[in-house]
Amino acid sequence: MQEFLSRSLSRKNFTRGFVFFGLCTVVGLCASFLWSGTQDIGTHILSMRVEFILLAALCMLVDWLFGGARIHLFCREMTTRLSFLDSIRANLATICVGGITPFQTGGVGHIYICSRVGVPVAGCITAGIISFTGTLIFLFLSAAYVAWQAPDFVPKGITLVSRYTLLMFALFLSFFLLMAVKPKVFLIPLTLIRFPDRRGFHFATKVLNRLVTTLDKLITEHATYTRMFITDHKLVCVASFLCTAGIYASRFTGGYVIVRALGGDAPFWHVIAIQSILHFVTLFAPSPGASGIAEVLTVIFMGNLLVGHTGGLYSLLTRFFTTYCGVVVGGIVLVSQLAKDLDWQSDKET
Repeated sequence: MQEFLSRSLSRKNFTRGFVFFGLCTVVGLCASFLWSGTQDIGTHILSMRVEFILLAALCMLVDWLFGGARIHLFCREMTTRLSFLDSIRANLATICVGGITPFQTGGVGHIYICSRVGVPVAGCITAGIISFTGTLIFLFLSAAYVAWQAPDFVPKGITLVSRYTLLMFALFLSFFLLMAVKPKVFLIPLTLIRFPDRRGFHFATKVLNRLVTTLDKLITEHATYTRMFITDHKLVCVASFLCTAGIYASRFTGGYVIVRALGGDAPFWHVIAIQSILHFVTLFAPSPGASGIAEVLTVIFMGNLLVGHTGGLYSLLTRFFTTYCGVVVGGIVLVSQLAKDLDWQSDKET
């Protein structure tokens, strides 16, 4: 499993992911600036209120702290070697991997960092599944409340996006609930595969059997950790959900702060409501880190709450503080850890 994680985070995969992320981001930002008709970017930048930009940076740091705390709550129950700094590094690694992989599949990041300080891989998977389930539930409840209130400032004509989002929410929630409650269900398709008993298929049969054995062991350990948290550490699960709320409250508030930085005076709760729907929708965007899609949707959703033609700049700033910065810092964390592991491996071989 450690070898698989290292291979997944290889330099080639890193480079490919960052390039794809960068291309999607550039396309999305160009589209957002064109859509909003942003002009005189330099003038808008010079007129920004610095104190609100600093507050947006503070919201980003609070977001990172809550993300690290959520990981720490689970992983400290599995090893005493994990420090809070390790948990923050794991959270940043998750943000990075989520940013450079389709559908924001960033779980490999925190598994890689946490496993280096003694947290079992199966335990990392359990922590990730429970955390992401909490994320799904929190964002769904937030978006559902806003939709139920049906405020006039919610953009119209997003039926297709809404249907896609609800479909993906149902699929993701079903998958993660099954992973938490009945994980062995996912082994059934593999156990049904049968290769012909011929010489040319012996190697394939051997590889399949090894895969089933490895996954069965991993799933069994994961089921044990799931029962442990659900039965013996219920408060950890509750605290994890509160950390999830803290993460998104920081991001929602950061969105409002940037509105103020650009000279806007939109009501606080209007911005928070739009941010809740926006984050729920972009959570299921298929591009790496929702890049390209999030930039455009930000302009569409927030257009009525911004002054002048600042939609493109607003999209750039919000994405910078919620995604771009985390991807870069998380990339540094991962590259540093990979370099240490390679040095250790070479020293061991010599």
